[in-house]
Amino acid sequence: MSLTMRIHFVGIKGAGMSALAQITREMARADITGSDTEQVYFTDELLARAGISVLPFAAANVDAVDIVVHSPAYGEEHPEIMRARSLGLPVYSYPEFLGRMMAAKRGVCIAGTHGKTTTTAMIGKIMIDAGLDPCLLIGSDAPCLNGNARVGDGEYFVIEACEYRRHFLNYAPVFLVITNIELDHPDYFRSIEDVTDAFAEFAGALPASGGLIIWDEEPRRHSIRTKAAVTTFGFGAEADVRALNVEYGDGGSCFDVCAHGEMLGKLRLPVYGRHNILNALAALTLALCAGVAPAPALAALAGFSGTKRRFEMLGRKNGAPVIDDYAHHPTEIAATLSAARLSYPNRRIRAVFQPHTFSRTQRLLPDFALSFSDADEVILAEIFPSAREKKEPQSLSSGRLAAMIACSGVKTSYFPALGEITDYLRRTVCPDDLVLTLGAGDIYRVAEDLLAAES
Repeated sequence: MSLTMRIHFVGIKGAGMSALAQITREMARADITGSDTEQVYFTDELLARAGISVLPFAAANVDAVDIVVHSPAYGEEHPEIMRARSLGLPVYSYPEFLGRMMAAKRGVCIAGTHGKTTTTAMIGKIMIDAGLDPCLLIGSDAPCLNGNARVGDGEYFVIEACEYRRHFLNYAPVFLVITNIELDHPDYFRSIEDVTDAFAEFAGALPASGGLIIWDEEPRRHSIRTKAAVTTFGFGAEADVRALNVEYGDGGSCFDVCAHGEMLGKLRLPVYGRHNILNALAALTLALCAGVAPAPALAALAGFSGTKRRFEMLGRKNGAPVIDDYAHHPTEIAATLSAARLSYPNRRIRAVFQPHTFSRTQRLLPDFALSFSDADEVILAEIFPSAREKKEPQSLSSGRLAAMIACSGVKTSYFPALGEITDYLRRTVCPDDLVLTLGAGDIYRVAEDLLAAES
C-alpha cells in the first residue's frame, strides 16, 4: 500500500474494528477515517487516544477514500457501503480485511465460545514481556497492554478470532488456540454440530508445521482433526499443560504448573476464577509452543491485570464491591458467579443481568435459568436486542426468565428500565454485599450510575 492510501472504516467503534483501524494506520502507513453512531462506547476513548476521529454516518464519507472496510453489523444496504459500491471502490468486511493484514506475519488466532479476549490479552503480555514484539488485536481494552491494539516489529500477529458466521475462516494462522466450543449464536448456527464443524474446518486448515492448542476436557475435542501438532491444557491428568494444587482467594488464585510431566513453577494469578486459570493455561501453552521459556511466561502472567468488563472492579458502594463482567452466555454467567463465590465466600452476591439478544435468550432459556445457582439474588433488566431485532416485534421478556429463576429458589426480580435497578440497589446495598453486573449490552451503566450516586 502507498503512503497516501486512504481507508475508511464503517462502524469503527466496534471492539475489533477500532483495533484494526489503529493497526492498519501503522502497518499500512494509511490515512484512516471512520464513522459510527453517536452512542458512546469504551472504544471512543481508545480511538481518541490514537488520534482517530469518528464521523456520523453519511454516504459522502467515502467520496475521497481508496478502500472501505465495514463492520459485519452493517450490510449492503448501508448508505456508505452503497456509495462505495457505486464508486467502484474495494469494499471488505472486517474479517476479510483483517485476514489480509494478518497474512503479512505469522498468525496466532485465539478462538472459542468463551475466554477469547482474556486469553488473547494474556498471550500478548507474555510475548511483549518476552521481547517478541507482537502485533495484537484484542476484543477489549487491556490496561496492561495500553489498549486493544498494538503494532510490533516481531514475527507474530495475535488476534481474537470469532466464530460468528464463520468469520474466522478468513484467517490463516500458524498457531490456533481453541478455548472451548459451545452454541452461542443461534441466529446463525443451526446446532452445536454446526458450530463444531466450523471449528473443525478452521483447525483443519492449519499447516503441518503449525500447532493447535485446545482444552483437554472439551467434549468435542476429538471431532477437531488437524495436520498440526496438538497440545492440550486443563486440570486433568491427561492434559499436556495442567494446573495443580489450586488455591483461591480475594486476590485471584495460586497454583503449580506442570507441562509434559515437568513442574514449571508456581503461578500467582491476579484475576479471578477457575475459568481464568484455564485461560492462563491456554496462554502459557501457546507461549511454550512459540518458544518462550517458562520463567518469563509465568512472570508475565503474574503481572496480568485483566481486561475491561471481565470481572472488572469498578469501586465500592456503601462498602460493597461493585464488579462488572461481559458474561452473556449461561456458561460464562455460571463461571463468573463461581469466581465471585470462591473469591468472596462471605458476601451476599447480587447478580444484575441483562440478557443479550432475543435469539440467544430464547434458544438458551432453560440454561440461563439454571446458571445463577451461586447468586443470592438475581436482578434482571430487559433483553438487550441486536440491531436487527430492534426493527422486529418481540414477544419474549426478561420477566419470563425471572419467573424461571425464581422457581429454583433464588430471590429474583425484574425491572424493565435500568434506572429502576439503580434506584433499587441504591436503597438496598449493604456493606457485606457484592454487586455484579453481567451482560454484553449496556448493563454496565447500572454499576457506573450506582457508584456515581450519592450514598
